[in-house]
Amino acid sequence: MFFLIFFLSLLIFFSTIGYGFIFLKLFRLENFDYNFGIVGIIGLFFLSIISSYSHLFFPHNYIHNIIIIIIGLFSFIFNQTITSKEIKSQTILFVMLFIALLIAKTNEDFGYYHLPNSIQFAEQKLQFGLGNLNHGFKHISSLFMLMSLYYLPFVEHYLFNLTNFLFLVFFVAFVLKEIFLQKKNNLNFSNIILSFFLILILSKFSRLAEYGSDLAGQIIIFIFIFFLIELFFNQKIQNIRLNYLKISSILIIFAITLKFISVIYAILFL
Repeated sequence: MFFLIFFLSLLIFFSTIGYGFIFLKLFRLENFDYNFGIVGIIGLFFLSIISSYSHLFFPHNYIHNIIIIIIGLFSFIFNQTITSKEIKSQTILFVMLFIALLIAKTNEDFGYYHLPNSIQFAEQKLQFGLGNLNHGFKHISSLFMLMSLYYLPFVEHYLFNLTNFLFLVFFVAFVLKEIFLQKKNNLNFSNIILSFFLILILSKFSRLAEYGSDLAGQIIIFIFIFFLIELFFNQKIQNIRLNYLKISSILIIFAITLKFISVIYAILFL
């Protein structure tokens, strides 16, 4: 069972990155520097859009989810910009952090409304009036849509916590590359902010049980703040400033769909 969970988790990881590349191409962001962390985050955003629309017509059952994962894998495999060195480094990072998924217990709200909503999305297409049965059905987040995509044969709902884990892995991958590989292009202040955010996430929220539906949105906001700082104060990115603006817009929209209270951060645009 352990090897099955690990294997499926790794496939979903690379499939999500594949969807990130599809989204970048659709919105003409191909020339953006391919930090796998931000590509993965964008992949999660794209999957949340896909799952929101597909749920109107289909339950997120085994067939639906397997097809979704296979499409992402094909996108990843046939992307010519990916090098074997990058694949190896991302795999190592994934394996190193995988222990966080194994030792995690579920969040306190998981049984109350995370699991019921995700199971509902996996077993049924759109239904109305569920809030009359359980107050938890009134709490809607794109996080639950993403969770339902990992309802797979044999493991069933036991990969639902993988969603929060992917946010963690992509965030760590993004920060490490920006600090150590892009340090000549980034502002020193930006790197200090990213370092602070990384320490906060890895220490304060070291257990996936602390995440719930809140921290995924906070992770997105942290990256959003980084892009805003670079967008407005870094003169070295003049030629890709529009790309940074697009990415910032995507991130704030994603954060709001994860937790609506994140809309308060949109004021930073003003």
